[in-house]
Amino acid sequence: MTFDRHRYGENNYLYLLADGEDAALVDPADPEVALAAARLRGVHPRWILHTHGHPDHSGGSARLRGELGAEVIGHAADAAWFPPDRDLAGTTEIVLGRLLIRIHPAPGHTPGSVLLEWQGKLLTGDTLFWSGCGNCRHGGDPARLAASFRTVFPELDPRLEVHPGHDYAEANLKFVLDLEPSNRAAAGRLAAVRAARTAGREPVATELGEEELVNPFLRAGGDEPFVGLRGRRDRW
Repeated sequence: MTFDRHRYGENNYLYLLADGEDAALVDPADPEVALAAARLRGVHPRWILHTHGHPDHSGGSARLRGELGAEVIGHAADAAWFPPDRDLAGTTEIVLGRLLIRIHPAPGHTPGSVLLEWQGKLLTGDTLFWSGCGNCRHGGDPARLAASFRTVFPELDPRLEVHPGHDYAEANLKFVLDLEPSNRAAAGRLAAVRAARTAGREPVATELGEEELVNPFLRAGGDEPFVGLRGRRDRW
């Protein structure tokens, strides 16, 4: 099985999932990076999955659909940005050849945001970042995001690896340490992230249980405190 994370632009990530000849791209907004990732693994992706519809995640999907003949799969609530060929609304899992992917609706960053779970990996798009969460300034709703954090993440396996749509780890950790100066886990994570950057490596993914130690949004304690924390992060 193949699970690859590829950076594009300054901080975006796209993902390649494959089992044998069955392959899918997740949030491939940069088609050149996506095609290079597929060539590297010698696969022909037949599916494109969106964690949400924002153009910096879906912007390459029209071209890739044409070149690869791939089916675009996403939540129709985000169709204003990119209408999917197959709608994930009401879906808890999807079978794409040998790939079985669990779907966890998590609206808030956008109305149609979803988490994708595959082989111990949790692809979180812009809902959950390393040590942070997505803002709600582009079609989102912080109260809905708060509800997703309160109801969705506690039900997930804490051993799942968190793989977000952006690498905002350093900036998020600086905010965490401003908020929680004595958070040793956050200080250690920041040191590890900086060391990886210095060495030219990508940050190592956290597990969801580890993320709870360094991510105050997972410990907000309720919808109102979460919304207040999100507002504080927006102003920071």
